[in-house]
Amino acid sequence: MAVKLKERSILNFSKYCMICAGIWRLPLPTQSISRIKLYGFYSAFVQVYFVTILISMGVQFALVLTDQNADKSPEKLFKQLSDIIPLVVVEFASILCQGDKVKQIVSYIIAEEEDIARSRDRDILQSYNKQARFCKITNTAIFTFTLGTGSCMILENFWRQLKIAKYNAEQNASLAKPFPFELYCYKLNKQEHAMFLLLVNDVSIIINVFLIISTKLIFISCIIFVPSVLKKLQIEFVKMASYNKDVFATLRSLIRKHLRTIEFVKELNDSIKYLILMEYLLNSLNVAAVSIQFITYDRKMLASPIFYFSFLFVQTFVLGWSANELQVQSSALAEALYNSPWYEQNKKVKKALLTMLIRCQRPLTLTIGPFDAMTTQSALMIMKASYSYVTLMMNNYN
Repeated sequence: MAVKLKERSILNFSKYCMICAGIWRLPLPTQSISRIKLYGFYSAFVQVYFVTILISMGVQFALVLTDQNADKSPEKLFKQLSDIIPLVVVEFASILCQGDKVKQIVSYIIAEEEDIARSRDRDILQSYNKQARFCKITNTAIFTFTLGTGSCMILENFWRQLKIAKYNAEQNASLAKPFPFELYCYKLNKQEHAMFLLLVNDVSIIINVFLIISTKLIFISCIIFVPSVLKKLQIEFVKMASYNKDVFATLRSLIRKHLRTIEFVKELNDSIKYLILMEYLLNSLNVAAVSIQFITYDRKMLASPIFYFSFLFVQTFVLGWSANELQVQSSALAEALYNSPWYEQNKKVKKALLTMLIRCQRPLTLTIGPFDAMTTQSALMIMKASYSYVTLMMNNYN
């Protein structure tokens, strides 16, 4: 039975999320000039709106810190920090996604997937389908948890607004209505313009959700894609004698593919290593801040922290596992060379295989900034650091 590709591209999910977020900079899946122009206006609106909200939140946080009469309780400050920190990382990632390096990375993946689609090798197609299925599952999980976080924030805020309005009406009080994002409103009265601020917050949450989804998924998808190329190379090295009578010509072609893969991983690492560093430094603080919410928040308001914690947990371990898999599969190329019929080849082929074998002894890695390689151990370190932060914050809170 012939095997077909079940997923034409690992990037499909993240591509359409980036289009929804207004940060897709490669050709759109439409030829309509009017739609392309409309998308340009939409993209500009999203970018300006997001930066404006981020600046407003930063100004408000600074005012709280400098105001002696403001509420500076640990849970309130960390709540604001847990809102601002991810937005800073997302803004950095969104700028990165629109740069030339990411365009080149995506173009490389598209070209490689076209090569895989042309293959008639059953093992290659099955290997790619398995990797694409894993990517789809992780993308769906991250999409679901992020969208769930945003939806719960909107619903919880609406419920909170109704509850406070009812209390003010019954008690003839003027209790302030809180919002998900603490924005700087200048001279705007929050009570009189509550509906307007509620709308601004809801739009901010929606834009934030799609920017988070798109910026996370594109890089995770790129990392997940690399092992599929390495697995394809492993299969081709084992079967190289069956592809062509001129084994040396086949081997030389495969070595070129391997060198291109090495260069691709280097470019990918150069593009995202500082983003990964920010993620690993800040995720531990985010996990700690969310954990504090579990302890100090009203139980009826725990839906969004639960979704957000699930998102952070899945993202952290998917990144660690995928980077670890990259190392494993790059090292496995040496085993694939050994399993090939090298003993049947001439001296010229054996010499090339030996050079290739030496090159495979150094596994491909993605690094956390300029520091160590990213692995599953890195993900565990985040959780350990988060536990330490929670312990420290709870001691100060008590």
